[in-house]
Amino acid sequence: MKIKNKLFYLMVAIISCLFMSCSTIGNHLPIAHDEIVIGTIQTTFIARNTWIANKKSINTHIYLKLLEAAVQKFSGDIDIRDIVWVTGRKVTPLDTEISATGKVIRVNSNEN
Repeated sequence: MKIKNKLFYLMVAIISCLFMSCSTIGNHLPIAHDEIVIGTIQTTFIARNTWIANKKSINTHIYLKLLEAAVQKFSGDIDIRDIVWVTGRKVTPLDTEISATGKVIRVNSNEN
């Protein structure tokens, strides 16, 4: 019985490591000291693995997805900052699920 328990815990540890190794985390657009957060926004979508490999492309795509969701929830001149994204499960060999969150800020319309 003790051998079965050890084997079980070993398998759980191996599977956990495999799932954690499949995740990629990205950060984009930090908040400046003078920006005021008015809320947060979250979205999940499917992306091509080739986009994920290109950081600039995926960061832009995620920013636009979050901004699209924020415009439906918040009014006025807004923008997204402090974006954090994580890859999830593979949907197909070429597609991966991505979850992203960002902070919604009010854009200062009084700037010259």
